[in-house]
Amino acid sequence: MTNDSLDAAFLKTLTILYVEDDPSAREEIGVFLRRRAGHLVVAKDGAEGLAAFRKKPTDLVVTDIQMPNMDGLTMAREIRSLDRNVPIMVTTAFEQTDYLMRSMEIGIDQYVLKPIQGQRFESALMTIAHRLSAEEQLRQKQKLEAEANRLRHHAALSVLLGGIAHDYNNLLQAILTAVSLAQIKLDPASEAYKILAKSEQSSDQVRQLGRRLLMLANPSNHHNQVSPLNALLRRSVLATLAGSSIRPEFDFRAGEVLIRHNEANLMKAFEALAQNAREALPSGGRFAISTELCEVTEQDDKNLAPGSYLHIQLHDSGMGIPAESLPMIFEPYYSTKERGSKRGTGLGLALCESIIRAHQGTISAESRPSEGSTFHIHLPVAEPDSWPHQPA
Repeated sequence: MTNDSLDAAFLKTLTILYVEDDPSAREEIGVFLRRRAGHLVVAKDGAEGLAAFRKKPTDLVVTDIQMPNMDGLTMAREIRSLDRNVPIMVTTAFEQTDYLMRSMEIGIDQYVLKPIQGQRFESALMTIAHRLSAEEQLRQKQKLEAEANRLRHHAALSVLLGGIAHDYNNLLQAILTAVSLAQIKLDPASEAYKILAKSEQSSDQVRQLGRRLLMLANPSNHHNQVSPLNALLRRSVLATLAGSSIRPEFDFRAGEVLIRHNEANLMKAFEALAQNAREALPSGGRFAISTELCEVTEQDDKNLAPGSYLHIQLHDSGMGIPAESLPMIFEPYYSTKERGSKRGTGLGLALCESIIRAHQGTISAESRPSEGSTFHIHLPVAEPDSWPHQPA
């Protein structure tokens, strides 16, 4: 394909906001844009155009200048305050210096005079489409490089954690053996025996930590169950939140979707997320769990293969995660909590991410201050040939 064809194809993926007060021009140019854009949003003045952009930002804005209620350049300035990168093209019958100066100040990308010539208008559209396409290619390249770096990091980390956990357990076994031999020679009522008993209890916690390190290094890829996750989600959340004043709310709108999975591992992942909500809501609050089906295409920015996915959302009504911490929360031993006796191991979310990744899925988080946090999990729907066969 030629560059022009590629730009035209990319333009077909974009949503354009077109703002024009003249009905005949709005109809004529609207037809022109509908044939070239993926989706067109039309407004009859600046105020309506700004409201439409605020409701749902578009990829490109095309606007007349002189309009009632709010002129095009005032609208453009407001849109620039919402998104400084969205391309804006103005169409006008005037060439006055003040309009040109205001356009330059706002950062208008293209300026097309009326009466509009189709060739000039299309050329301006293609110029913007070419720029947006180049920016998107750069973003995709950076995304692929970041993902490759992340995979290399995880591979190296898995080897390190696996080695540490193996040596850890060997050394721990020697300590436990020595403790057991010492206890045999002591009176169970003695102070020394009690101290050794506490050491044994601590060693058991260390053993559990070693197992979590091993799972983090190499979560099982043996996914031998194909069934819905609704019951597993409900059981994991309710068990983790038992005794708290948190209100769990379930909305399984996706229905009984079949997912190929390792039940024990997914339970650990769901428990880790519920525990995260419990720690975010020490005085109680709302924890909403919902599911929905979604289709992922090659154009989606989700690091997933195209296909059908179960989208699980887990939202807590806590204070949220600081913006500077959000990119780090799935890293091992990273924690937003203060250090102290009640501080966790810092492995819960890292283990959760490792388990979801082993299921060919993804997990991400979003948060706003004082509005809580939402975790998004995408798991591939089981192919029909992998469904359990029903007896005839």
